[in-house]
Amino acid sequence: MLRKFSVKNYRNFSDWLCFDLTSQQYEFNENAVSNGTVRHAMIYGPNGGGKTNLGLAMVDPALHLTDSPSLFPSLDNNYINGSSAASIAEFIFEFRIDGTEIVYSYGKKTWNKLVYEHLSINKSDILHIDRRESSLANIELKGAEHLKRDVGDSEISLLKYVKNNTILDETPTNNIFSKLLSFIEGMVFFRSLNSNNKGEYVGKDIGVKRLSQSIIESDSIKDFEKFLNDAGIECSLVVGTDTNNSHGKSIFFDFGELKLEFGAVASTGTLSLGIFYFWWLRLKNGEVTFAYIDEFDAFYHHALASTIVEKIIELTAQTIMTTHNTGVMSNDLLRPDCYFVLDKTISPITALTDKELRKAHNLEKIYKGLSS
Repeated sequence: MLRKFSVKNYRNFSDWLCFDLTSQQYEFNENAVSNGTVRHAMIYGPNGGGKTNLGLAMVDPALHLTDSPSLFPSLDNNYINGSSAASIAEFIFEFRIDGTEIVYSYGKKTWNKLVYEHLSINKSDILHIDRRESSLANIELKGAEHLKRDVGDSEISLLKYVKNNTILDETPTNNIFSKLLSFIEGMVFFRSLNSNNKGEYVGKDIGVKRLSQSIIESDSIKDFEKFLNDAGIECSLVVGTDTNNSHGKSIFFDFGELKLEFGAVASTGTLSLGIFYFWWLRLKNGEVTFAYIDEFDAFYHHALASTIVEKIIELTAQTIMTTHNTGVMSNDLLRPDCYFVLDKTISPITALTDKELRKAHNLEKIYKGLSS
């Protein structure tokens, strides 16, 4: 999992922002953490404070490690912080995988052009290049000895270069390297809706153009129906032929003789639940390893928001949610070290008060007191 993250000169982050996901000592809701790292986190903060940009930064490695990734078009012309004189954005990721400490750092001048890159595993240098000094790469992985060390004018990631051009030997270090690649490739940022009623995401290509297509192809229509019913939306769903789209099949609300296409008549909140369900399937089956879910409850009733959090914290994937809803800031769902406030810096709420927070404390009340 990701244990600590730092970013500088990226979008609205002109100075180093450090996000520490190290957990603290609480003996309740232990499924919210794993091996000393927060597994499920919630971030609060003012509008324009950087919650969305933080998520985009945290999944940034997927952009240069996966083929044909999905990304926000704005990243083409709004990648480097505009108020600084810096020419590169810089990132530091500290992972812990199978008890092994991994530090991956790099600098980019655009979302897909790397300037420098460094990877260490258990404090041993594994990969390194700094194109500002030389085009020569240092690669210390068994089985990669045949790779050309002078990468010339190429701005490709060394990690991707190794992955695409060699079959590594079976060694403990190489196994950790492969697991790191798998984790990064499974990192995704998503939010419910945009103006076209389609989910927006950043990460590996999901392989479908319509999210309903994936639900249909995985034969999950009845499970999706149950999911909506459990969320308080009483409905019956069927798959039918839709002459208005090239895919042929769509999800319909079934009213007996009358069938209405899901995307055409569903409310904003119901469409949002459809987007969430699509990603929840991928989180549940392990296809997504890390999810940054921006404004996860923007269209939900407060009771439904709590239900969604309850489903998320059942997962083994690492998740970070952003919200303005203090109704889900509760020790009944997570714990004090899982709630963070982003406002120029980011800290857990435990660092914002002198109180020793316990399970019986009303976190929402404490947070509102801090914010007033």
